[in-house]
Amino acid sequence: MHRAILLLAAVLALAACGAGDGASGPDVAGEWDFAGGTADGAELPRPAGAQATLEIDREELRGVAFCNQYFASYRLDGSSFTLDGIGSTEMGCEPDVMAAETTFLTALADVDRATGDGDSLLLTGDGVELRFTAVVGVPDSPLEETRWVLETVVDGEMASSTVGAPALLTLGADRTAEASTGCRTITGTWLVESGALVVDDLLADSAPCPADVEDQDGHVTAVLQGGPALQIQEDRLTLTADDGRALVYRAAG
Repeated sequence: MHRAILLLAAVLALAACGAGDGASGPDVAGEWDFAGGTADGAELPRPAGAQATLEIDREELRGVAFCNQYFASYRLDGSSFTLDGIGSTEMGCEPDVMAAETTFLTALADVDRATGDGDSLLLTGDGVELRFTAVVGVPDSPLEETRWVLETVVDGEMASSTVGAPALLTLGADRTAEASTGCRTITGTWLVESGALVVDDLLADSAPCPADVEDQDGHVTAVLQGGPALQIQEDRLTLTADDGRALVYRAAG
């Protein structure tokens, strides 16, 4: 009888220990896209061309808040979900994007509860509701023969959306390169050397550039000429020059 009581006590002790370690709570780990939400009854803004994401592992969470990357530690205890200090990078974007970022991060800091089913995640708090959908992984797009469309121009800590006509980049299997800047077309030859894209024999057409596209034209040309480091993540190609200027493209087929 005494042995049975000891065994029962051990089982109850183990159950008590497990109650606060998040084992009985929702499975929040994974990568998530922000699908919408509210704060104090108002819809959170979601600027066109920008995205908010959330990635959660066993100890930390991180993501993109429309413009900057953010990060924090968290604790999951059952369905109780608390964050400990949100930090972020300090890159500047358009005013509407920055406003959406501030609203999103403020709402995220007020979250205290998580529910989910593996395909969706709901974070709630006092007057706050943030909805996320699971990211379905896609293979990295091939560098060659992909039609890359320029989405973002980065200059140091400032990121801007594109202007002018769609700025494209195509790197052919025959080593020919063709790019557009929003107003002009550039051709040349290309190769990858030590993780950098090297474009040689650049030749630009003589099409005039409107005043509001001139800076982008010069930026695109300078990055391509500068042997930028390249990174492909799923359908995104990032070319980064040594001086910090960068081009971010999205695969379009």
